Amino acid sequence: MLQTISYLIIKCLFGFMGILPKSWRDRLGDELGMLIYRIDHRHRKIVLKNMNIAFGNEKTPQQIDALCKRSYKNLGRIVFDIGWISISNKTLDFYEVQGAENLRRAYLQGKGVLLVTAHFGNWELLREAGYYVLKKYGWRSSIVARRLDFEPLERFFQEVRSKLGTRVLPTRKNTYPSILKILADKSHKNNVVLLNDQRVDWYEGAFVDFFGKMACTNVGLARLAKQTGAPVVPLYVIRTEHGFIGQFQPEIPWIPTGDEYFDLAENTQRYTRNIEAMIRKYPEQWFWVHNRWKTPPWCPWPKTNKERL
Repeated sequence: MLQTISYLIIKCLFGFMGILPKSWRDRLGDELGMLIYRIDHRHRKIVLKNMNIAFGNEKTPQQIDALCKRSYKNLGRIVFDIGWISISNKTLDFYEVQGAENLRRAYLQGKGVLLVTAHFGNWELLREAGYYVLKKYGWRSSIVARRLDFEPLERFFQEVRSKLGTRVLPTRKNTYPSILKILADKSHKNNVVLLNDQRVDWYEGAFVDFFGKMACTNVGLARLAKQTGAPVVPLYVIRTEHGFIGQFQPEIPWIPTGDEYFDLAENTQRYTRNIEAMIRKYPEQWFWVHNRWKTPPWCPWPKTNKERL
């Protein structure tokens, strides 16, 4: 009962934000972002630390602080965007799709498509790009997303993310076999969207260069590409002054190295390099709040019994 009430409150709150005109949503989103910037000291330190890793040799402290504020404004706008897409059927009126031919060429290979993306622009609008190709070409889109800890909020986001027919695959043990099954389904032309810009523990990924520093990165996407032969196509949702662009970029070709580990590491590096290029182009639109470099590429040497004594 309590969870149902919480869900209805969340839905009503986002619905109220969604009925506001775009100019109001953008202005209030900026104000919300700046409020969070001022009061959330812990995450602001993470953002500034990350930005200094990425741009410390290129930007002044004043420029980095200004970039930090712009990134918080983007996060504030995302909150109001979610309210808008939760109730509106006109999101495509503010949405432009670029590079659909890149996706079409990948589909012609007949192996399904893996779409690599990041927490960039407004990633909650990835479904619009999926809907565009679904409607135009009859293709089916799925997205892998981590379940939220608060069940009423998870229920709300499930509704929003699947509103236009996109299937949501929660990250769990059986997700990998589910993706294999989707890609192998020849009765439909399927694509699967994976966000590949988050930190993982050392035993789950490979360390690759990201803004000049080693970052532990999930190799699941590379493993899927190697096992299935499915082409990997980058997809990003870019915020513009008037709306959004869903951009499909050219396929990132698979590079074999002759070694199982280096196959995964080298191709994960290539995907990460593509993500970094987009962040460099639109630095305020990435999710800098995430502690991307937290997993160190080393661990303490274990002590022997003699050393412990």
